[in-house]
Amino acid sequence: MKQLLSLILIFSILSSCDGKKSDKTKSEFKPKTELKAETESGQKKELEAIQSKIKKDTINNYWALVLDTISSKREFKISDLKHTLELKTYSLNDSSIVRNLAQNGEQAYLDHSHKMVTDFKLLTDSIVDKKQIDRTDFKESLIPEFYAECNLFSTEIDSILGNTIYLTSDLNVPDTGNQWKVWYSIEIIDKNIGNLKIKETEYVGD
Repeated sequence: MKQLLSLILIFSILSSCDGKKSDKTKSEFKPKTELKAETESGQKKELEAIQSKIKKDTINNYWALVLDTISSKREFKISDLKHTLELKTYSLNDSSIVRNLAQNGEQAYLDHSHKMVTDFKLLTDSIVDKKQIDRTDFKESLIPEFYAECNLFSTEIDSILGNTIYLTSDLNVPDTGNQWKVWYSIEIIDKNIGNLKIKETEYVGD
């Protein structure tokens, strides 16, 4: 009888150990898909926390929209045909010029200003041709560091010789003395406004 009880006791102990071992195996060796899902979920939460902190810590300054429109007009003749060229420079409401004014290690400080454009309108009798320029038209003639932060400031007609219009445009970094002037020309061909031909670029800032 004692031997029987001893065998039952030993069997119970062995069964208990196997059950614990099985539970441990199930908990420690999860399928790869579950481990990957948990890792990705943790990384996503960490990234969201970082992005939330950056967004919260960023200071944004928005310049007021420039409501003034600078206009000019010039009349000239090509083969005795009267032409009128009108220029209008004004601001778009798009806040697309962005500068980071923060120094290394400082809180992010973004300065937003509105893109300036110049509209060309050519009138010859009842025919009208239009063209619009902005800072992107001068990208190849400006140094990258200046171009990244600059805006079109003004556009003027210098002179007209035959079918060629000579102009200058000033570009600057808002609220600074960093300013460049670009000299270029545009040809009028078959009553249409041609492309810009850059002649010279010069720093004219303070």
